[in-house]
Amino acid sequence: MNFNDLLIFRTVVQAGSFSKAAAELNYSQSNISMKIQNLEELYNVTFFYRGHRGIRLTAKGEQFYEIVLKMLYLHEKSFEMLHDTGEKKGVLRIGSMETTAALHLPTLLTNFHKSYAQIELTISTSTSTENIERLENYELDGAFVVGPVYKEHVIAKEFINEELVIISSIQHKPIENLQDIENCTLITFRHGCSYRAIFEHWLHEDGVQPKKRMEFGTLDGIIGCVAAGLGVTLLPRAIAEKYIASQPLAIHVLATKQTHIPTWFIYRQDDFQPPALTYFIDSILAYQQLQK
Repeated sequence: MNFNDLLIFRTVVQAGSFSKAAAELNYSQSNISMKIQNLEELYNVTFFYRGHRGIRLTAKGEQFYEIVLKMLYLHEKSFEMLHDTGEKKGVLRIGSMETTAALHLPTLLTNFHKSYAQIELTISTSTSTENIERLENYELDGAFVVGPVYKEHVIAKEFINEELVIISSIQHKPIENLQDIENCTLITFRHGCSYRAIFEHWLHEDGVQPKKRMEFGTLDGIIGCVAAGLGVTLLPRAIAEKYIASQPLAIHVLATKQTHIPTWFIYRQDDFQPPALTYFIDSILAYQQLQK
């Protein structure tokens, strides 16, 4: 067994089939099947159920998948650790919600780059749910999410506290309670967005059932449709204030709800913490001091 065999195993699991993994890795399907069979023979364990509907992991396969994710991650990071000469180099993969990326990351990343210009930093935006899952799968080193996050071996540090407000077009009548938007269209990010989950919880709590919903994958799409009067959304006040100079938006505060919600920076509690991640956490602390 070598690390390439583990990479093949991970790709098969994530692709969901031998044929898709073969296409992704530019291997023949028979080669992929043989590699997986060799792994199963090595451990004397069946990792996949094989059937007409495709493949799925056995219980032992799921355990092995978690081990493989960590082994591949540590293999990658071992080079950073062994070649760390104090030059502050490395690779860092950070996940973020779109709102956090729009509001806070420009300043944070500018300051980080000034101090650690040789660190290769990748930022990807997604929902909190997806960011948490990607962190657990070792696809990210850290992520900004809305919690709480109750995951074993995941550390959560409060990053910033946001005030959530309802945002509408400027022509919309005042919104004092959720009953005022019962006939409005809800405009939100897709499932997995924490702000959407909070909004839906509030609506359910107050017995309000909006008749229509619209989902968008981008913040600009949501704001544009809200400004055009197509519906309302729930987002941090700072987002509305960022766009209000250029878009006809109105802000509505719900006095009956707990609207101050923390954003957390999360990372795994591993035996080995990459130096680049340590530097990034230091930059977060410096950014927080600037906000005070």
